[in-house]
Order: sequence, then C-alpha cells, then structure tokens
Amino acid sequence: MSEEAPRPSGMARRNLLKGGSAAALAAGALTLGTGAGQAAAQSPTASVPALRDGTRLTGPAARGRQSARGRRGRTRFGIGYETWFGENNVMQFETTEAEPLLGRYDSSDPEVIRQHAQWILWAGYDFIMLDWSNNLGGNWTSGTAKKIMAGSDAVLDVYAGLKKRPQVVLLLGLDNGTAGTTDNWKEQIDRIKTTYLANPRLRPLFMEYDGKPLLNVYTGARWTEPPTWDDPDFTVRYMGAFREIVLNPGGSWSWIDRAPYANGQSTPLSDFSKGLAGWNADPAWKVAKMSVNAAYPGVPDIEFVSTRPDKDAPQKTGTITSDPFVLTQGVVSFNAIGTDAAAHITKAVPGPGGRNLYYLKDAESGEVLRWAEPPGTDTYFMVRQWNVADLKGRKVVFQVVSNRTEGPPVGWIGFFGLQQQRAEMVTAAASLGGNEYYGAYGNWDAQNRMSGATLVHQVQGIYDYEPELALVQQWNEFGAPDQFSVAGSNDIEPTKVTRLDGPNSDGWGFYYLNLTRDLIDQYRAGKSTPQVLLDSRYP
Repeated sequence: MSEEAPRPSGMARRNLLKGGSAAALAAGALTLGTGAGQAAAQSPTASVPALRDGTRLTGPAARGRQSARGRRGRTRFGIGYETWFGENNVMQFETTEAEPLLGRYDSSDPEVIRQHAQWILWAGYDFIMLDWSNNLGGNWTSGTAKKIMAGSDAVLDVYAGLKKRPQVVLLLGLDNGTAGTTDNWKEQIDRIKTTYLANPRLRPLFMEYDGKPLLNVYTGARWTEPPTWDDPDFTVRYMGAFREIVLNPGGSWSWIDRAPYANGQSTPLSDFSKGLAGWNADPAWKVAKMSVNAAYPGVPDIEFVSTRPDKDAPQKTGTITSDPFVLTQGVVSFNAIGTDAAAHITKAVPGPGGRNLYYLKDAESGEVLRWAEPPGTDTYFMVRQWNVADLKGRKVVFQVVSNRTEGPPVGWIGFFGLQQQRAEMVTAAASLGGNEYYGAYGNWDAQNRMSGATLVHQVQGIYDYEPELALVQQWNEFGAPDQFSVAGSNDIEPTKVTRLDGPNSDGWGFYYLNLTRDLIDQYRAGKSTPQVLLDSRYP
C-alpha cells in the first residue's frame, strides 16, 4: 500500500514494515495437546509437523469445488500470504503476536513452503494471494521489494514441483498513490511477465479470472475512484478497504472490511445529479447534498434523495419508485440513510402507520422480492445489498417508502448509489480493528477473534452472496500493528500454544485452520448458515 493513499482513522495497513520494539518470543515453546491435533516443532528444517487425522473440528473430508452444490461450485477460496520472513529478509518475527508452529522460519525454506501448501489445501483453499502491496515507493529502491519477491520466487519454484498445490494470485500496491505511470511500476509488471508468465513451468500456477491471470492492486481505504490502469495480459481488479466508511467507489474489491460485502463490477441505476429523472416520486422526495461520513476527512459531498424536511418543516410521507429494469447481475446494492421508528412492526408491507423501508418488487405484479431496513442513522450512510442471483432476467422496480411523520432525526429515509453488481468476491477476516483510532484493536468498535465468532460472522457474507471468489485474511502476516495481539490477530497459520486462556492465550494451535476448513466444507455442502462448535478456550 502506498503511504500516500488516503485512509480512515482505523486499522493500519502495512506500517509493520517500519519494524517494532516488541521483544521476540522464546523459541521451542511447549505446545499444548488439547485435542486439536497440535504437534510440537523445534524448527522448520529439523522436524516439520505433518498434518494428522483428527485435526478438524467436525465434518467429513473437505469437499472440492467439483462436488459443491449449485452456485457454490463456482466459488474459489483464497487466503492472503506473505513471503517476507527470514534472517536477511524484511521481517524476522520481532513483533509477532504468536509464534508459528514451524518456528521462526524463512519464507524461502522449501520445507516450510510445502507444509504451508499441504495445510492450505487440506483446509479447502484454491489459491493464495502473494502480497506485493508494499513493493513500490521507497521499498522498490531500498531492496525490500527484492527480498519479498525472492520469497515469492521460492514459493513458485516449490509449487511447480508439486502434484497438488494452490494456485497463485498477485496483490500489487500503488507507487506513490498511482498505478501504471512510474518506471518502478513498469519494471515490476515487466518482471511478472518475463519471469513468471513467459516461463512455461510457472505460468500454469497463476489463477485465471475471466480468461486471464488475475492481478489485484491494493489502493487503501479511499473514497475516490480507483486508478484506471489496465493491461491486456491480465484481468485487473483494484482492492480497497473499510467499506462501511468509503462505501463502494468504482466497484472495487475488498482487501478487508468490517462488514462482509459483495464486491464486483457494477452498473449504476441512479444518478441524482440529474434530479429525479427516471423516478416516480411523491413531493416528499427531494435531492440534496451531504458528506458520506463526517468521520472520514476529505470525502466530497454526494447527491442523494430523501424525505428529510427543511428546517422547522413538517415530516412528509411518500414513495419513490424507479423505472423498471431487468436484473442482469447477482447483486443489487445501494447506500442507505435514515431511520425506522416503527421497527417493532414486523410485517414487511407498509400500511397506515407502517415502516420506512426499501423494496425490490416485481415490475408487473408488485410482488415484494426483497426488502431492507434503513440503518438508523441520519449523519452517515451504510451499504445495503441483496443477493438476486435467483431472480436474473426478471423485470423489477426499486421502491422506497417513507411512512413516518415524526420530525428529524426519527422520521426520514434516503439513499444513493443504486447499482447492479456482479458477485465477484467477498472477503472475510478473523479479527478487525476499530475505526475510532489508528490500529485501535482495544476500542469499543474493534472486532477481536472472539473464539472464531468474528470469522463465522464474516464468512456468513460468503454464504449469503455466493461469490465467484472468496478471500480469507489471512495466513501469515505476523506483525504489528495489523496483527496487534493474539486476540486481535487475523492470522490463520497454526501456532504454538503454552497458555490456553481465551483472549489471554499466547497462540491458537490448529484451531483456526480447523475452523476455516469446516466453514469452507459446509459452504460447499450447501448450508445456508455455518453450524460450528466454538471453543472459548481459544482466543
């Protein structure tokens, strides 16, 4: 990530390359035998622990995509992967929140790479996302990028010799906030093409998406549209973060979000810069401007439509309905604001004294196909999405009903950014920092591991939207500030454990590898909701 990319006042990303002063953990710690199939390891080269039967929580052997039910068979699961560890590399586990079961390994060690691949495949993942998001800027000229790429080279070399291995996707970062314009960027892209894609031994390792190798570019948490750089040799997708703050600019994918959203290329269905053209609206509805989120500096005012009355004016009721449109994508998304003072009324169909609600209706029969509530806020917007994959080809209308007459902030409702989206990807994480302060894992709004409850909640978004790609963040970052503590970490790689005491544990063993296997397996089996047994002894 470029240090210049705008970001919220929440969880940091990639400052860990600056190092830290935390004391190194003692090597060779005792590993508890707790029924999770854990094994002790002194070093990655001496005795790499083989994965054994009985390490999963529940369920049968992990299913492949070929045996998955319905749309679940198209979903490919991936996990973020770092290659910056080693004695002479970028990271040496100085600030690690827990010690890997393989010890303080070198990312280029073939034994480590093979064991990682075995674990990742066992859990049901289809690909790893090699993280080059720190490579440009000063890291390109300082030698840092060269070390990260050397670790990636080693991974690819080992994978090329394996009969079974995950596929590979690259995640690049911006160069001083830009993509495609600098010499560093061009040199990096040329290296990928000549070293990897032109090599017949390595080319099959790279996962294709839409018929070309997928290349992701991390842009940071930003409201502005992502860069427009493209390359005919790749399928390029930009990845942002913190969608609850910056919403969904330009259809960017998500590197990490505090709520699971479907991400993908989009077709706008509303543009209120042109007034209410294309909408059938009662007089209560009008176009106004407002900042997307007052907590995110620099966000421009956007145009939205609502029933918010002028100062001292009475609250009016009314309905706004779009022109009919045909559903061509798997997701309908919009950004919602306002309240529903009658949320205790459980019926979805509004009537006298009814609710403020959003609807998707059949254009001819008026049948309610989907509905959603406003977020209960009058100062910022929140994303609302519907999975409509089963409704493709149907002619529908989007309708918002404002039934409340109480004055602000209680009575009004609004929205902007109505769009159809291709359900390309959803991201899930085991832990997320708060947004009240930079890297704030101790704040009220942080989502720590909670024995896997955060991950289960996030993975529910994958179940809901059934995307083409699902990304779990992540395998092995192992460094502050992103990995703040054991309870505030989203790393999945098995670790040593000497103290098993919930959020006060010093590791998690195979627990999260087991959990992700179970979640992926149940997804491919067609379950609508994950059904897992969480163990509160683990962080």
